[in-house]
Amino acid sequence: MVKILHCADIHLDAPFVCGDKMKSELRRNELFATFSSMINYVKLNGIDLVLISGDLFESENVTRDTSALLVRAFADNPSCRFVISPGNHDPYTTDSVYAKVKFPPNVYIFNSPVLSGLSFDDINVDVYGYAFTSSEMEINPFKGMGPARPGRVNLLCAHGELTQSGKGVCPIDIDDIRKSGFDYVALGHIHSGSEVMKAGDTFYAYSGCLEGRDFGECGIKGAIYCELEKDRCELISNFKKIRFCKRRYEIERVNVSGAQNISDVLPAVKERIEEKEYGRDTLLRVILEGDVSPELVISKSAFTSLEDGLFYLETVNRTRPFYDIGKLANDPTVRGAFYEELKPMLESEDEKERELAYSALKYGLSALGGNNVIDF
Repeated sequence: MVKILHCADIHLDAPFVCGDKMKSELRRNELFATFSSMINYVKLNGIDLVLISGDLFESENVTRDTSALLVRAFADNPSCRFVISPGNHDPYTTDSVYAKVKFPPNVYIFNSPVLSGLSFDDINVDVYGYAFTSSEMEINPFKGMGPARPGRVNLLCAHGELTQSGKGVCPIDIDDIRKSGFDYVALGHIHSGSEVMKAGDTFYAYSGCLEGRDFGECGIKGAIYCELEKDRCELISNFKKIRFCKRRYEIERVNVSGAQNISDVLPAVKERIEEKEYGRDTLLRVILEGDVSPELVISKSAFTSLEDGLFYLETVNRTRPFYDIGKLANDPTVRGAFYEELKPMLESEDEKERELAYSALKYGLSALGGNNVIDF
């Protein structure tokens, strides 16, 4: 069987989003360590072929050091073939790293938006692919195209967006995959990744990114390991996901309805952290929700005791103060007038408008009561 590792969207030299500047820089450096871990996995497990489905690095930010790191990593694995399909963030241009840097002979880089193929006779594999040559591609290069030799293991290394609208970053329709004739379509562009799925006789998947870079890329990240073999044109396959990420971003919504003070909030958050077994590998955003006492003060410093077990903790306060609406409606003072002014927004069907109105009510009533509101 041929051993294949499918990865994508590594984005070397891309900035990381983390509330702590020093930790953001650490995360950026950890991405290089994660890439090195993947390369080490390739060597230790005798991987025959690595498919990199676009966005290996950020063209706008890529440095000479990064280029040198890539050359060394590939050269240190001479028995493995590295096939790269440049994506919208690392397009193949005359000024790109792909064109200017001399890569070792075991690296194969597609350089045209037109579908083309590579043949590896010693492992009975044909790999097809294409390259973004700018940040946009409006047409699917493999639509209506397919492999020439069905007796081989036929792979497609592709960067694009699965969509039914015909619009997007290299829009790919499921039907294009179903009719393609490829054995496995290794996709890049969607950082969340996907399970290995099947359309007709063709397997396909997004590997996802190696490391999440912000709270829009939650969960454990890595690559897809494949074992494929053709026996009289029949495909024998095995797929599994491999974790490579050093850390993971996670978001948890915690309902703290009824909380009277911060001592009612902290145990609920701690319980969720322990339940999910989040640890030093976790960057966690906790969104607090629910109706709570108007007297409840929530500040960032209150969560310091919970930060020690995590790499990073961020809290977002979406709670709403629970007011006696009947009492406010009948209040003859400025408090009642203030409530009446906000009432249409408080009863709005628009969730964002309601949240804004509740925040205004909270701050306004607190100010009228002579209190300071500490929030985040």
